[in-house]
Amino acid sequence: MSIWNYCVTAHKPTSVTHSCVGHFTSETEVNLIIAKYTRIEIHKLTAEGLEPMLDVPIYGRIATMKLFRPPGETKDWLFLSTERYKFCVLTYNEHTGELETRAHGGVQEKVGRPTDHGHIGIISHDCSMIGLHLYDGHFKVIPIDEKGQLKEAFNIRLEELQVIDMVFLYGTTRPTLALLYQDQKDQRHMRTYEVLLKDKDFAEGPRSQSNLDAGASIIIAVPMPLGGMIIVGERTIVYLNGHVMKTIPMNYSVTKAYGRVDADGSRYL
Repeated sequence: MSIWNYCVTAHKPTSVTHSCVGHFTSETEVNLIIAKYTRIEIHKLTAEGLEPMLDVPIYGRIATMKLFRPPGETKDWLFLSTERYKFCVLTYNEHTGELETRAHGGVQEKVGRPTDHGHIGIISHDCSMIGLHLYDGHFKVIPIDEKGQLKEAFNIRLEELQVIDMVFLYGTTRPTLALLYQDQKDQRHMRTYEVLLKDKDFAEGPRSQSNLDAGASIIIAVPMPLGGMIIVGERTIVYLNGHVMKTIPMNYSVTKAYGRVDADGSRYL
């Protein structure tokens, strides 16, 4: 009998880790894309319900997944990154019915402390950059040109070491980042930065808010015409926009996911 063991996964993963909705396979079709650790499933929304289209294996555990649409494109592109700091951009070929890789690479650093709160991946609303938070104290930027091509990545130093969540805000003249973070006293705050692509640096943003709900864990960018952001905690939901601040108390609950009901961001589930 051999002393070596061969281990193989007998069943496909069933737990959903990420999801997104957009026009991925066609400019007229609405798609639901589901990530299940090492696989992605692509479904089409029909009058009868969801119709499976593709089930694709990914070499690595999926850490972030986002849809975006570069200028001039009629369909969305899919950005994926894995727990081992690899990434790719995928598109769908309507003629072959298969996925195509538009870009791929690695974002691992030689030095740096991996973040305790997991990888965060976001894309600016003008599709000019991809933002990644992978290591404490660093925000990695992957610029995107007018043709949708990814350019050389660079890091911007972050003063906030314990980042909980981050988003790009709507309705800003320059890409503006909103950070939800925790300080050394376990207090949670929000701060904004403008991202200066040419200077490869941050500029102070238009808004900050201190002493939020101690359990605040989700920050949601609200689209125009409303704009601003929603911060979801364990006992409160806060809406911030300029000098406006509205707080809604609620019974203790832990929120893990949300969905936008209306395109203008007036209702969320």
